[in-house]
Amino acid sequence: MTQQTVATAADYHEQVSRIVTEELELEEGELTDEGHFTEDYDSDSLSLITVVSRIEKELGVSIPKTELGELVNLRLLVGAVAQHAGEDAHA
Repeated sequence: MTQQTVATAADYHEQVSRIVTEELELEEGELTDEGHFTEDYDSDSLSLITVVSRIEKELGVSIPKTELGELVNLRLLVGAVAQHAGEDAHA
């Protein structure tokens, strides 16, 4: 029997943070967990689609497009990545 590890949000935080920082062209350290993507970082829906597409490609996680409107900050985005990574692993 093999042991499966369950990834947590903390496991994805650094990778997701790096992708968001690069795609939104933010300065290192500018991105916070609670900063609102559109209100605080002047991004738009296309930017978020680009971020999520890159996360899906680099991390192998599928995030339903219907959830994009709810993913307004890094904390929520990282949580969604962790949630869907767990679902993908059990699919």
